[in-house]
Amino acid sequence: MATSSSYNWSLTGTEIITEALELLGVFGVGETLSAEDQASCLRSLNGMIKTYAAKGIGLWKNVEATLYPSYGGYSYDIGPSGDHCTTGGYKTEISVEADSGDGTITVDSDDNILDGDYIGIELNDKSVQWTTVNGDPATNVVTLTDVLTDDVSIDNHVYNYTTKIQRPTEIIEARKVSASNYEVPLLLISRTEYMGLAVKSSTGPVSQIYYNPLLTNGKMFVWPGCSNVQEYIKFTCKIQVEDFDSASNDTDFPQEWFLPLAWNLAVVVAPKFGKQIDQVFIGTAIDMLQAVKDFDHENTPIFLKAL
Repeated sequence: MATSSSYNWSLTGTEIITEALELLGVFGVGETLSAEDQASCLRSLNGMIKTYAAKGIGLWKNVEATLYPSYGGYSYDIGPSGDHCTTGGYKTEISVEADSGDGTITVDSDDNILDGDYIGIELNDKSVQWTTVNGDPATNVVTLTDVLTDDVSIDNHVYNYTTKIQRPTEIIEARKVSASNYEVPLLLISRTEYMGLAVKSSTGPVSQIYYNPLLTNGKMFVWPGCSNVQEYIKFTCKIQVEDFDSASNDTDFPQEWFLPLAWNLAVVVAPKFGKQIDQVFIGTAIDMLQAVKDFDHENTPIFLKAL
């Protein structure tokens, strides 16, 4: 018999909840879950997967992000309503000089610039003016929603992106990218180390960052503050696992997590249904969770140093 040649198996929130309640014997195969029970279990499921973030799980949620600093800026809101940080940014350069008050710019390439994109133009006063793209570019001419507030010279940088990043729960590593695209690692420091800096608003080539995840937007502090807007920051971060807004949503977990999610949800919701579960059941759920946690790691070298 031929195999399926298919790899797209997925489960919805309803299916994970159903599996969990079948494991508990709350109802049998083929019976219907009430709307009230589904809503209660969905709440528990969302709480459970958000708790897993505190365990550091989610290698598949590691993404590459880009922060475009402002001139003199040393703190940035990182998230959906924050500053200019994205997982899908692009850079090009000005090919024809433009004057203050112009509503268009001409760039080296408009290949990655879309109508409605955020777009940042390096002005001659060393700042970056952010606006949006008004219409599809044509032959490398980009129409801006707001006119330029200063002159723009040839080879000034132009940045664009479509969507701001979701709030990172942590930053794993970071690099400064120079005007010539040369990348230099940055030092990740603690709050105590950042607060110990004498002059936090000093400017120069950034060398270290401190990140506080906060709530809607995280807060990134860089030191020194930006002295050259042709330099920007790339970093690897972990973003949140997506919510189940509805039980019909697919899970934002890889397939190897589906059964552990159901078994561990069964443990979480058992008290709601007056079910007593034995240590063998709990142990099986723990073993499944540990197995996928052990699998969910990056292979990195270990260096031992003789003392």
